[in-house]
Amino acid sequence: MVTLKFSGSLHVTSNSFFNELIYMHTNLLQLCKSRDNLLSGMAMNMMSKFEKYWGYGANQNFLLYVANVLDPRLKLKYVKFCFGELYDHDKAQLLTKKVRDNLVSLYEFYLKADEVVDDNRHKQDVNDAIDDMEIDVNTLARFKRHLLEEDSVENRNEVERYLVDGCEDPNDDKLDILGWWKINASKYKILSKVAQHVLAIPISTVASESAFSTGGHILDQFRSSLSLVTVQALICCQNWLHHGPILVDNTTLMNDFETYENLESGNVS
Repeated sequence: MVTLKFSGSLHVTSNSFFNELIYMHTNLLQLCKSRDNLLSGMAMNMMSKFEKYWGYGANQNFLLYVANVLDPRLKLKYVKFCFGELYDHDKAQLLTKKVRDNLVSLYEFYLKADEVVDDNRHKQDVNDAIDDMEIDVNTLARFKRHLLEEDSVENRNEVERYLVDGCEDPNDDKLDILGWWKINASKYKILSKVAQHVLAIPISTVASESAFSTGGHILDQFRSSLSLVTVQALICCQNWLHHGPILVDNTTLMNDFETYENLESGNVS
């Protein structure tokens, strides 16, 4: 079930990472305490693998935790709560602080990039004003810098405001997270850009059927042996062939491509 969620391609997956990770961790802990020796032994072996990659001392990717914080239904409160369920107080506090620090660092990076864009736009506006009308350019420049400074102070509080604001309904499974950030982009100008990029990161690029398939390659031997020229021709022409006014016999077409490939390679009897 977790693999299916992580390998989804038609919806956002990064925000589901932490919740599913906690689900696996909690279930493994319970299975390790099972009275069934066989079951508990298997669970302990799985837990050792789990701890190797996602344990407290592992090199964890905190960007994935940040994705969960950017879910308006959960935010940092959920991360802190779950860490408290799994670790002692000191470890839970330290991990929560690391997640928060990563979010702040990421936000400050985007804020600096946005300030550079605003500064360039400001210089262009001043140049345009000089060309178009005779005004006190120095006064205008100082005023615009003042506005930028005020905006910057407000923007620096976006993370704090977001974390303090109330969460959306945690049971709302139909909430469009990207849509929520789009609607609230005016409220969280910089943080919405962070969310746009972080939430777009897929948890896995491997399809579930590929991860568990024992049937070998998905492509058969014939298709995987096509030359580069043939593959390019098929890709470029597929829409034209399928939507053309004349029905095309695909079998004859493939035979023609094979003949062309033999002619190209000089393998003609």
